[in-house]
Amino acid sequence: MIHSSVLMERTAAFVARHKLALTLAGGLTGSAIGIYSDEARALIAWTWSHVVAGGTLVTLAVAGVFSLAWWARGLTERRRELRREVVRNFFDIHADDFEEDLPSDDAVIGRQLWYLERGAESGDLVVLLHGLGLDADDFRPFMNVARQHTVAITLFGHNVEETRDHRYRPIGMALHADLISGALNNLQRQYPYKRLTLVGFSVGCDLLFRLAELWRDHPERQPKIRSMLLLDPNINHSTMVISSKVARLNPEHPLAELKRIAQIPAEIVEFQNFCEYLHKISGKDLGQVQRYAADLLDYWEPDGRYELFFERLERVRAISDLTRVYFSLHFEQRFNDVVARARQRGIRQVFDLRRVDHFEFCQDAFLKREISALLRGR
Repeated sequence: MIHSSVLMERTAAFVARHKLALTLAGGLTGSAIGIYSDEARALIAWTWSHVVAGGTLVTLAVAGVFSLAWWARGLTERRRELRREVVRNFFDIHADDFEEDLPSDDAVIGRQLWYLERGAESGDLVVLLHGLGLDADDFRPFMNVARQHTVAITLFGHNVEETRDHRYRPIGMALHADLISGALNNLQRQYPYKRLTLVGFSVGCDLLFRLAELWRDHPERQPKIRSMLLLDPNINHSTMVISSKVARLNPEHPLAELKRIAQIPAEIVEFQNFCEYLHKISGKDLGQVQRYAADLLDYWEPDGRYELFFERLERVRAISDLTRVYFSLHFEQRFNDVVARARQRGIRQVFDLRRVDHFEFCQDAFLKREISALLRGR
């Protein structure tokens, strides 16, 4: 009590001595609060909620750091995407690429084998092989969206630029396989720690069959293959509707046979696809395309026979950890026969039917989905 009375006396004395100054300060403070009452209340509220409850400041600081990191990550990813553009390159063809002597009319030494490549920070390298008369550009839409490191190889003499180049004369299917084998080994030397997946479309699958035969005879040339995806491979002559007609084509006077091919489709969508296909191959070296188709016709059995197909499939499966074979609606009538014969041989979980058109197998959405599923081992 004594201390309280003393404090009150001292306070009263202080107020009495500084009454004028305190009155003036109080008036100014009251005026300021009256004029800026909303701002004052907001300031007081902000002080209470952010200073007294200071955890929000910490939260905002953390959120700011994470936002900055996310922006930096996006910027880095955009720059990485710019570096992942599809580039065109080539392999030089050397004499030492071949174990056996080449016939004099197979002039390929000193030429180039062209390909497209899009790098990616991926442990998978996917190599794509095109159909009859096509080229690597058919896979460019998929390569633009693929998460994997992708390479699409154009067969020797199948570039438009090589159409009238006498140095790229037609060669046989066996030599094509030799060249692709060399290219695959070159890629594996460049990227030794990447898992190799091969994807063949249409007669690109026939090339995979030939590669398996080549590597059976020369196992030292076989790269390590993680998986293979075959899209509409030939089975026998029944699946070679276009190839058989191209094989009879006269490169000097191709128009009549190309018109007959255009009459094959039974539906408008097929007709559109065929017209696009014919437009593309008509700008190529038709002598090269015809030679390749003729070799394919000799490579397969007549309609109704499946022995060679399954022999070749077994060789492919023997060199790959995982193999899948998908057929389009064009093969629907033969699909059940193939599956039945496969089961008789103990082959399961290899074949499937996709409800798409033959040429839809090259579309980016389809390839992205199916190749991702294949690499997941599904």
